[in-house]
Formats: sequence, C-alpha cells, structure tokens
Amino acid sequence: MKSEESLRKVFDAGADYAIVGSLAALHPELFEEWLLRFGAEKMILGADVLDGTIRVKGWIESAPATLEELLTRFAASGLTQAVCTDISRDGMLSGPSVQMYCRLASLYPSVKITVSGGISSMEDIRELDNRGLDRVIVGKAFYEGRITIGELKEWWQSV
Repeated sequence: MKSEESLRKVFDAGADYAIVGSLAALHPELFEEWLLRFGAEKMILGADVLDGTIRVKGWIESAPATLEELLTRFAASGLTQAVCTDISRDGMLSGPSVQMYCRLASLYPSVKITVSGGISSMEDIRELDNRGLDRVIVGKAFYEGRITIGELKEWWQSV
C-alpha cells in the first residue's frame, strides 16, 4: 500500500486483509494509525529482512528500524499478524531460518508470524509446525515440484 486511498480501495473491493511493507517500515506512525482506523485484525505487517534489518523498496534500501523494533512498536498498537521473509534464503531452497522465526514467535506471542523464505520440503513445514509456527509461504519448492498439492493436502488433513 502506498496510500490510505489505495488501502481503502482494497477493502472496498472486498479484501479481508492488507499486507503493508515498505510504508510500515518507513512511516511507522501512519501504519499505527491504520491499525487503529481499519482494525488491527485487517492489517498485516510485511517485513523483508536481511540479518535483522528490514529492507524496503524492492530490497534496495534499509529501513531505519529493525524488525524487532517495529514488531515491538506495532504489537503495542494491536498488530496480530506479520509476514516475515528472510531474503537471504528467499528462493534458495536452503531451509527457513527456524531460529529467527522461533525467537520472533517467543518475543511476540500475540502476533501470528508467517514464515517466508527458504522452504524446500515438507520436512521444513513439519518442523515449523512442530515448533508452533503454523503459517508458511511455499514458493519455489512448489514450482519446482519439491512439494506438491497432494502432499500439502495430505499433511493438512493429518494435523
């Protein structure tokens, strides 16, 4: 989202949620305002992270705050969801940053963390689920056939 007008259009079109990335990192006061105005349950922080630093504008620039600083600030304003992408692993099929995501889940129990970046197999998904991280974005592993819809469906039905 680049503006409140575009955010309103998204909700007016029927969306239940909106993911806000660079704007939230660069203008946290505005994102906090949106959490209150539109409802924290509708706003999702999108954070692309490299070594704890949030990267913005297509990963080209660093934001002034760290991921933990923003999560602390936004959790205090009611944030309930965040999609966190470890860009050092995104598209690499090298496995997710399990320790980073577990630390975030521990520090911010009121925020549901969606794991993104590095998912390479169903084993990655099982490990994350066993650690209480039950939201995962699967990209390249799906496209390359390392994870199939059938496997996801079978796993989903077993949990």
